[in-house]
Amino acid sequence: MHLKFRHIEIFKAIMITGTVTGAAQILETSQPTISRELSNFESSIGMRLFERYKGRLKPTAEGMALHSEILKAYDGLARVSAAAQSIKLGLREKISIVSLPVLSQTILPTSLARFIERYPDINLSVTTHDSPDIEPLISSQAYDIGLIEGVSAPLGTTTEHLTDVDEVCVLPPGHPLSVFPQIDPLQLSQYPFIHLAPNDPYRHHLDSVFAQLGVSRNNIIEVDNAVTICQMVLSGIGVSIINPLVANIYANQGLIIRRLTVSVPFSVSLVRPLQRGASLIVDHLVECIRSTSNALSMQYQSGLHEAPSDYVRASA
Repeated sequence: MHLKFRHIEIFKAIMITGTVTGAAQILETSQPTISRELSNFESSIGMRLFERYKGRLKPTAEGMALHSEILKAYDGLARVSAAAQSIKLGLREKISIVSLPVLSQTILPTSLARFIERYPDINLSVTTHDSPDIEPLISSQAYDIGLIEGVSAPLGTTTEHLTDVDEVCVLPPGHPLSVFPQIDPLQLSQYPFIHLAPNDPYRHHLDSVFAQLGVSRNNIIEVDNAVTICQMVLSGIGVSIINPLVANIYANQGLIIRRLTVSVPFSVSLVRPLQRGASLIVDHLVECIRSTSNALSMQYQSGLHEAPSDYVRASA
C-alpha cells in the first residue's frame, strides 16, 4: 500500500464539502482530477470510502473510520507545530537545578519567585544534595545550574563566586556564653560540640582553625547538615559553628547567634556544566540568583554593625 499526502488532502476535502465540486474548489483544482485521485486512493487501500447519494458523496463505515484516524494524525501534527513554536520561544524548556540544602532554603526561593514572574510557563526541577555528593552530580552534566559551597569548580564545569559570609557560633537559648558579644573558639572547648561529617569541606576548615588555636573539643557529635545542627543546638545538646544563612532561619525559634573572634568564611558559588548548550532562559535565572545572593550578603554585612541581639532579630 502506497499512500500519498495528496490523497489524504482530497479525502479530507470531500469529507468537509460532501461533493467533488466542493473539494475541487477548496483545493483549487478540477473535478476530474478529484474524481481520478479519489479512485486511485480507494484502489490503493482496497476500500470504498464513499457512496453516491442524491448528488452527494456519503462516507462509508470504512470512510468514517479512516477519517477519524486522519483527524488524530492532523491533531498530532498541530501539537508538534505548537511544540516547535513553544520550544523556539523557550516556553517548554525545563531548567534543572542541584543545590546544597541550605542554599535551596535561602537563596533559591526568592530567586525562583523573581524568575517565575517573568517566565511562568517554564518547568523547574530542584534537587538537593549535601557535600561532597553534589560535586559529581554537577560534573555529570545532568543539571543546568548548581549551587555549592566553596569556590573550586567541579570537573567539567565553570564556577562563578557569588558571595562570602563569615560563619557564626550558635548556642542554645539561655546558654552561659550568650552574654558575650563575640565568641572566642577557646570558649567552646568545655561544651559538647556538634560538627558536620568528617568528609565535609567546612569540617576540615574548622578542624584546622581549632588545631591552630590549640583548642580541644570534647563530646563531638557529627551530623550531615547544618539544619540538623540547629535543631540539636536548640534542644540543648551542644554548641556549633555554622554558616549564618541556616542559622538565621532558626533565630526566631530562640537560637542564639554570635559572631566569632576569628573569620571563618563561608563561600557560595554558582556552577554551570560546560557541555550543556547556552540558554537565555537559564541566563536570566542565573541573574536572579546573583541578585538574591548580593541582597543577602548586604543584609548580613549591615547586620554585623549592630549589637548581637539586635542582629539576630533583624536577620530573623
